Amino acid sequence: MLLLAISPARPAAGGVTDLPGDLWDDVRHLPTRENAWWLAGGAATALLVSTFEDPEAVARTLNQPVIDELADFGNVWGDARVQAPLALATWGLGAWAGSEEAAGLGYDLTRSLALTYGAVSALKVTFNRERPNGEDYSFPSGHTASAFSTAGVVSRRYGGWAGGVAIGLGVLTGLGRMEDLKHYGSDVVAGATIGWIIGRNAGRPRGDADGLGLQLVPLGRGLAVAGRF
Repeated sequence: MLLLAISPARPAAGGVTDLPGDLWDDVRHLPTRENAWWLAGGAATALLVSTFEDPEAVARTLNQPVIDELADFGNVWGDARVQAPLALATWGLGAWAGSEEAAGLGYDLTRSLALTYGAVSALKVTFNRERPNGEDYSFPSGHTASAFSTAGVVSRRYGGWAGGVAIGLGVLTGLGRMEDLKHYGSDVVAGATIGWIIGRNAGRPRGDADGLGLQLVPLGRGLAVAGRF
Protein backbone atom coordinates (compact mmCIF):
# COMPACT_ATOMS: atom_id res chain seq x y z
CA MET A 1 0.00 0.00 0.00
CA LEU A 2 1.33 3.44 -0.91
CA LEU A 3 -0.23 6.64 0.43
CA LEU A 4 0.60 10.21 -0.48
CA ALA A 5 0.66 12.58 2.50
CA ILE A 6 1.54 16.20 1.96
CA SER A 7 1.55 18.74 4.78
CA PRO A 8 2.43 22.43 5.02
CA ALA A 9 6.03 23.18 5.91
CA ARG A 10 7.63 25.90 7.95
CA PRO A 11 11.15 26.60 6.65
CA ALA A 12 13.94 27.53 8.98
CA ALA A 13 13.93 31.15 10.08
CA GLY A 14 15.70 33.53 7.76
CA GLY A 15 18.63 35.74 8.66
CA VAL A 16 18.91 39.50 8.64
CA THR A 17 19.88 39.51 4.96
CA ASP A 18 16.72 37.52 4.13
CA LEU A 19 14.44 40.03 5.84
CA PRO A 20 13.87 42.53 2.98
CA GLY A 21 12.99 39.80 0.49
CA ASP A 22 10.73 37.98 2.92
CA LEU A 23 8.97 41.22 3.85
CA TRP A 24 8.24 41.81 0.18
CA ASP A 25 7.02 38.23 -0.10
CA ASP A 26 4.65 38.89 2.82
CA VAL A 27 3.30 41.98 1.07
CA ARG A 28 2.71 40.00 -2.13
CA HIS A 29 0.71 37.39 -0.21
CA LEU A 30 -1.59 39.89 1.53
CA PRO A 31 -4.19 40.18 -1.28
CA THR A 32 -6.27 37.04 -0.64
CA ARG A 33 -9.99 36.38 -0.46
CA GLU A 34 -9.72 35.54 3.24
CA ASN A 35 -7.92 38.80 4.00
CA ALA A 36 -10.46 40.72 1.95
CA TRP A 37 -13.26 39.32 4.11
CA TRP A 38 -11.37 40.17 7.31
CA LEU A 39 -10.75 43.70 6.02
CA ALA A 40 -14.37 44.20 4.98
CA GLY A 41 -15.65 42.90 8.30
CA GLY A 42 -13.25 45.06 10.29
CA ALA A 43 -14.04 48.17 8.26
CA ALA A 44 -17.78 47.63 8.62
CA THR A 45 -17.45 47.08 12.37
CA ALA A 46 -15.27 50.16 12.83
CA LEU A 47 -17.75 52.25 10.85
CA LEU A 48 -20.65 50.94 12.93
CA VAL A 49 -18.84 51.59 16.21
CA SER A 50 -17.96 55.12 15.12
CA THR A 51 -21.66 56.04 14.94
CA PHE A 52 -22.23 55.73 18.69
CA GLU A 53 -18.82 56.38 20.27
CA ASP A 54 -18.70 57.87 23.77
CA PRO A 55 -15.08 57.55 24.92
CA GLU A 56 -15.66 59.15 28.33
CA ALA A 57 -18.46 56.70 29.14
CA VAL A 58 -16.32 53.77 28.02
CA ALA A 59 -13.40 54.96 30.15
CA ARG A 60 -15.66 55.26 33.21
CA THR A 61 -17.00 51.77 32.65
CA LEU A 62 -13.52 50.29 32.36
CA ASN A 63 -12.16 52.23 35.33
CA GLN A 64 -13.36 49.61 37.81
CA PRO A 65 -11.46 47.27 40.16
CA VAL A 66 -9.87 44.29 38.37
CA ILE A 67 -10.97 45.54 34.94
CA ASP A 68 -8.76 48.59 35.33
CA GLU A 69 -5.76 46.45 36.29
CA LEU A 70 -6.28 44.11 33.36
CA ALA A 71 -6.66 47.05 30.99
CA ASP A 72 -3.46 48.59 32.35
CA PHE A 73 -1.63 45.33 31.68
CA GLY A 74 -2.97 45.30 28.14
CA ASN A 75 -1.73 48.86 27.70
CA VAL A 76 1.79 47.71 28.52
CA TRP A 77 1.54 44.54 26.43
CA GLY A 78 0.74 46.42 23.25
CA ASP A 79 3.58 48.91 23.63
CA ALA A 80 6.20 48.78 20.87
CA ARG A 81 8.86 48.82 23.59
CA VAL A 82 7.55 45.42 24.67
CA GLN A 83 6.44 43.87 21.38
CA ALA A 84 9.49 44.66 19.24
CA PRO A 85 12.17 43.51 21.74
CA LEU A 86 10.15 40.37 22.49
CA ALA A 87 9.98 39.45 18.81
CA LEU A 88 13.65 40.18 18.18
CA ALA A 89 14.73 38.31 21.31
CA THR A 90 12.68 35.26 20.34
CA TRP A 91 14.24 35.30 16.89
CA GLY A 92 17.80 35.89 18.06
CA LEU A 93 17.82 33.61 21.09
CA GLY A 94 16.06 30.88 19.15
CA ALA A 95 18.72 31.01 16.45
CA TRP A 96 21.50 31.09 19.05
CA ALA A 97 20.06 28.07 20.87
CA GLY A 98 19.53 26.15 17.64
CA SER A 99 15.75 26.06 18.10
CA GLU A 100 14.14 26.34 14.66
CA GLU A 101 10.71 26.62 16.26
CA ALA A 102 11.59 29.59 18.46
CA ALA A 103 13.66 31.28 15.77
CA GLY A 104 10.88 30.79 13.22
CA LEU A 105 8.30 32.24 15.59
CA GLY A 106 10.50 35.24 16.31
CA TYR A 107 11.16 35.76 12.61
CA ASP A 108 7.44 35.70 11.82
CA LEU A 109 6.72 38.11 14.68
CA THR A 110 9.46 40.49 13.56
CA ARG A 111 8.22 40.64 9.98
CA SER A 112 4.63 41.00 11.09
CA LEU A 113 5.37 43.86 13.45
CA ALA A 114 7.53 45.65 10.88
CA LEU A 115 4.70 45.66 8.34
CA THR A 116 2.11 46.48 10.98
CA TYR A 117 4.02 49.50 12.26
CA GLY A 118 4.54 50.68 8.70
CA ALA A 119 0.86 50.41 7.81
CA VAL A 120 -0.31 52.01 11.05
CA SER A 121 2.14 54.90 10.77
CA ALA A 122 0.99 55.66 7.22
CA LEU A 123 -2.67 55.63 8.25
CA LYS A 124 -2.06 57.79 11.32
CA VAL A 125 -0.42 60.49 9.20
CA THR A 126 -3.10 60.21 6.51
CA PHE A 127 -6.12 60.53 8.82
CA ASN A 128 -4.52 62.57 11.64
CA ARG A 129 -7.57 62.00 13.84
CA GLU A 130 -7.61 63.76 17.20
CA ARG A 131 -7.55 61.43 20.19
CA PRO A 132 -10.23 61.55 22.91
CA ASN A 133 -7.63 63.20 25.18
CA GLY A 134 -6.86 65.89 22.60
CA GLU A 135 -3.59 64.46 21.27
CA ASP A 136 -2.90 63.64 17.62
CA TYR A 137 -2.79 60.49 15.49
CA SER A 138 -5.65 58.51 16.99
CA PHE A 139 -6.61 56.33 14.00
CA PRO A 140 -5.81 53.46 14.05
CA SER A 141 -4.59 52.20 17.43
CA GLY A 142 -0.94 51.19 17.11
CA HIS A 143 -0.85 49.36 20.45
CA THR A 144 -3.88 47.27 19.50
CA ALA A 145 -2.50 46.63 16.02
CA SER A 146 0.81 45.34 17.39
CA ALA A 147 -0.91 43.13 19.99
CA PHE A 148 -3.17 41.61 17.33
CA SER A 149 -0.23 41.29 14.96
CA THR A 150 1.37 39.01 17.52
CA ALA A 151 -1.96 37.26 18.09
CA GLY A 152 -2.32 36.65 14.36
CA VAL A 153 1.08 34.99 14.11
CA VAL A 154 0.57 32.84 17.21
CA SER A 155 -2.95 31.87 16.15
CA ARG A 156 -1.84 30.90 12.64
CA ARG A 157 1.16 28.90 13.84
CA TYR A 158 -0.33 27.16 16.88
CA GLY A 159 -4.06 27.84 17.20
CA GLY A 160 -5.73 26.34 20.29
CA TRP A 161 -5.13 27.80 23.71
CA ALA A 162 -1.99 29.67 22.63
CA GLY A 163 -3.94 31.54 19.98
CA GLY A 164 -6.76 32.19 22.43
CA VAL A 165 -4.41 33.66 25.03
CA ALA A 166 -2.75 35.89 22.43
CA ILE A 167 -6.13 37.15 21.23
CA GLY A 168 -7.18 37.78 24.83
CA LEU A 169 -4.08 39.91 25.38
CA GLY A 170 -4.97 41.85 22.24
CA VAL A 171 -8.46 42.51 23.60
CA LEU A 172 -6.98 43.74 26.89
CA THR A 173 -4.72 46.07 24.94
CA GLY A 174 -7.68 47.59 23.14
CA LEU A 175 -9.55 48.04 26.42
CA GLY A 176 -6.48 49.66 27.95
CA ARG A 177 -6.22 52.20 25.15
CA MET A 178 -9.87 53.17 25.57
CA GLU A 179 -9.65 53.23 29.36
CA ASP A 180 -6.77 55.71 29.09
CA LEU A 181 -8.74 57.86 26.60
CA LYS A 182 -6.01 57.27 24.03
CA HIS A 183 -8.39 55.89 21.39
CA TYR A 184 -11.95 55.64 20.22
CA GLY A 185 -13.54 52.24 19.80
CA SER A 186 -13.28 52.50 16.02
CA ASP A 187 -9.53 53.13 16.33
CA VAL A 188 -9.20 49.93 18.32
CA VAL A 189 -11.28 47.86 15.88
CA ALA A 190 -9.28 49.18 12.93
CA GLY A 191 -5.96 48.48 14.66
CA ALA A 192 -7.04 44.97 15.60
CA THR A 193 -8.10 44.26 12.02
CA ILE A 194 -4.85 45.51 10.51
CA GLY A 195 -2.65 43.64 12.97
CA TRP A 196 -4.67 40.44 12.69
CA ILE A 197 -4.53 40.34 8.89
CA ILE A 198 -0.80 41.07 8.73
CA GLY A 199 -0.01 38.68 11.57
CA ARG A 200 -2.00 35.79 10.11
CA ASN A 201 -0.30 36.38 6.78
CA ALA A 202 3.21 36.42 8.28
CA GLY A 203 2.54 33.23 10.23
CA ARG A 204 1.42 31.26 7.18
CA PRO A 205 3.28 28.09 6.16
CA ARG A 206 5.74 29.00 3.43
CA GLY A 207 7.14 26.77 0.69
CA ASP A 208 10.50 25.03 0.91
CA ALA A 209 13.26 26.25 -1.37
CA ASP A 210 13.98 22.59 -2.19
CA GLY A 211 10.49 21.91 -3.51
CA LEU A 212 8.23 19.24 -2.08
CA GLY A 213 10.99 17.30 -0.34
CA LEU A 214 9.22 13.94 -0.81
CA GLN A 215 10.33 11.01 1.31
CA LEU A 216 9.13 7.48 2.05
CA VAL A 217 8.05 6.74 5.62
CA PRO A 218 6.74 3.46 7.12
CA LEU A 219 2.97 3.35 7.65
CA GLY A 220 1.39 0.17 8.97
CA ARG A 221 1.94 -2.55 6.39
CA GLY A 222 2.99 -0.18 3.67
CA LEU A 223 4.77 3.06 2.93
CA ALA A 224 3.61 6.65 2.76
CA VAL A 225 5.10 9.34 0.57
CA ALA A 226 5.37 12.35 2.87
CA GLY A 227 6.12 15.74 1.45
CA ARG A 228 6.28 19.37 2.49
CA PHE A 229 5.12 22.37 0.52
